[in-house]
Amino acid sequence: MRISTVTQNLRIDNAITTIQDRIADAQLQISTGKRSQVYSGFDGQDSRLLITLKEQHTTIDSYFTTIKNTAVKTSTIDIALRQVGDLTSDLRTKLYEQVEGLYDDSSLALRTFANAAIDQITSLLNQTADGKYLFNGTDTNVQPLIDAATTKAAYLALPPPALNAGAAGVIAAAQGFFNTDANWTNVTTPAPGSLTARIDDGVDVTYGELGNDSTTFEEVFDVLYAFANINFTAGDDAEYQTLVNWGIGKVEAAFDLINDMVGQNGVVSRQMDDRGQQHRETVTLVETQILDLEDVDPYEAVSEFQTLQAQLEASFQVTAVLRNLTLTRFL
Repeated sequence: MRISTVTQNLRIDNAITTIQDRIADAQLQISTGKRSQVYSGFDGQDSRLLITLKEQHTTIDSYFTTIKNTAVKTSTIDIALRQVGDLTSDLRTKLYEQVEGLYDDSSLALRTFANAAIDQITSLLNQTADGKYLFNGTDTNVQPLIDAATTKAAYLALPPPALNAGAAGVIAAAQGFFNTDANWTNVTTPAPGSLTARIDDGVDVTYGELGNDSTTFEEVFDVLYAFANINFTAGDDAEYQTLVNWGIGKVEAAFDLINDMVGQNGVVSRQMDDRGQQHRETVTLVETQILDLEDVDPYEAVSEFQTLQAQLEASFQVTAVLRNLTLTRFL
């Protein structure tokens, strides 16, 4: 019989240590349900795949966050545009209600409405979301419209044209005032571009409208300010009717374009919803793949633990026997 040498003892000790390490790993797997707490605990291929999947998950999460934040903004824009559209529609109705021979009564109601609508539309176009202005393009830290009180004061400071001198003078005064952005907006020149958001790899959405849009909001303000500052007097019927017809034409065109803005904003919202749904489906697949790699079969882990425990006990027994062997006892 060979007597145990120091080298053999060291090998036995190393084997026992290895078994103990594996037992510790098995205990950790049983308690956490995970194969390993570090990437080095996985096979090379599984480790690389797991890293890739988690990076993909993180990227999708960032797109989810962008979509969520952008949805708040587009929803706020949608509400504002719809309300501006409603006020524009109401203005159109008020203009339709102006009937020759009844201007004494109907013009006063229109004037009162126009003053209130100026305040409301100005407030709506100065809407914010997450502390950012939504109707000033990329210049989101600047309020797009000068407050209504200041603009009204600036408009009244101009020489007021008399209606009996001709509707053309009233029209020219309103259009001239609002053709100059500095009179009523804080929008930079040139106007800042639209807002953008990246919702997927290589996929950006563009959204937002400018408060100084010359084909919509400016047109509505032209009409509102013209009627908010005109006093109808007897004998002004013909000129007032000219003013009403001018207002109806501008308001109808602006109303249609505002509805187009609502539609375009809705398209962006739908695009984000669709992309978000695709991300949810992808995340479900990625999470399933990650779980397949990370999670351990509890029955397999327990069986492994029990097997290793038996091996360790046997190793201790063999070690005890070998270390008790001496040349004297052998002889």
